[in-house]
Amino acid sequence: MPDQPAASVQRLEVAIEKMVYGGEGLARTADGVLLIPGLLPGERAWVEAGPPRRGVRRGQLLDLIQPSPDRVAPECPYFGRCGGCQHQHISYARQLQLKQEILRECLERIGKLRVEVPITAVASEPWHYRNRISLRVEKTAASFQVGYLQASSHELCPVDDCPIASPALQDVIGQLSRGTLAPCFPDGVVELELFASEEDRSLWATVYSSQSAPADFGDAWRGALQQFASVCWAQTSQRRDAASGMDTVVGSGAVTYRVGEYQYRVSHHSFFQTNRFLLRPMIEATLAEISGARALDLYAGVGLFTVPLAQRFERVVAVESHPAAAADLAVNVNVAGAHVRSYHKTVESFLESTSHNWDLILVDPPRTGLSKPVREHLIRLRTPRLAYVSCDPTTLARDLAALAASGYRLASIHLLDLFPQTFHMETIAHLSRIE
Repeated sequence: MPDQPAASVQRLEVAIEKMVYGGEGLARTADGVLLIPGLLPGERAWVEAGPPRRGVRRGQLLDLIQPSPDRVAPECPYFGRCGGCQHQHISYARQLQLKQEILRECLERIGKLRVEVPITAVASEPWHYRNRISLRVEKTAASFQVGYLQASSHELCPVDDCPIASPALQDVIGQLSRGTLAPCFPDGVVELELFASEEDRSLWATVYSSQSAPADFGDAWRGALQQFASVCWAQTSQRRDAASGMDTVVGSGAVTYRVGEYQYRVSHHSFFQTNRFLLRPMIEATLAEISGARALDLYAGVGLFTVPLAQRFERVVAVESHPAAAADLAVNVNVAGAHVRSYHKTVESFLESTSHNWDLILVDPPRTGLSKPVREHLIRLRTPRLAYVSCDPTTLARDLAALAASGYRLASIHLLDLFPQTFHMETIAHLSRIE
């Protein structure tokens, strides 16, 4: 048995009951629930338990006593230090099962919903799936380092590889870690976002920095890494707050991304889904065989769902508030046809004046979910069908509870594993109105 702990810390032998959203194993102790990263259901371990913080008690693994048969060796040498992945020690088949269990529990515990339909899991290629990554670059007179933040820290974890990134992005990480482009960066810290098109050959890069762009940084970048169609230096105090007048862009300013027969312009500062293998399955799971006269796409982004909706509905309206995404959306819907319109405004302001005659409303909100005014407008509109695309099961559960209480039932639910090796999940819920 390990030595007894210091006064504020306990060393305990625990049994892991289940895994919770966030990637931690849950154990029950005499002092309440304890959450420990890196442990699977059914495992026993010695852990160091810290004091409660904000009502939650967390611990750290000291010694694994009884490992799970689902435990595997992580493929990444940085796993455990890098904060990007939480599930690399779990077999991929078990990762999917755990996410289904966590999603169901969130819906039932938080939303108080009876989930009477199966949760259909859509698997991904578990490695090399990301078409977009965000790196931290730190440069001093003595060093140049590239990597991700360490787990639960603001400290850098330098890396020279990332096995969940696409091969083209992996290659760029390797070159940067060897000092390529170091002269393009000033001393200090910047955020670097890389994005690759579907064939993994055409890329763009965006640097977010509080400093102005060094002279000729774009030409130097593209001279060293010729696969980049566009590079952008955004001088801003916060990521994604760059105003157009503060940007220095060299190249086309955008990448054309194709998903089957659909194509999208994606420019710097615009959001686009990151799993290059599941974009078409995501569209199919969201839209299925739905068709009709009028469809409304809220939080439309660059139009991932708007463009295919145009082939299924006589009239489509898309709403997006982010300036860069709204500009891309306008271009993409213009290609889709004259019966599609886009609006650059908030969802709240659009819904204040819209009518009741939609056949389908699709919502794809940020992690915070639907605001209270949006929930109230959706309840008021009484649309026959709602499709909800969610990246957070806790806010999804809250929103579905409100919609269920107003007369909607859960018709189907898909869990798309857009983020293998991590605790994140994407959920698509279809709701129909009970008349």
